[in-house]
Amino acid sequence: MRDLLFFTLGTTLGGMCGVACMCVLQINRLSEGKGDLDAETKRADTVPTDRGRS
Repeated sequence: MRDLLFFTLGTTLGGMCGVACMCVLQINRLSEGKGDLDAETKRADTVPTDRGRS
C-alpha cells in the first residue's frame, strides 16, 4: 500500500513538473518570435474574412 502511495505521488508530481516545463519552454519560444513564423505558414491557405469589422 505504501509503494502505491509513493508511485501515485511520484507520477503526479512528475507529470506536473513535466507540464510546467513544457509550458515555460512554449512561452519562451513564443516570446522569441519563432512561433509567429510557424503560425504564418500554417495560416497561409485560409480564406480571409471580414467578420466583426464594419
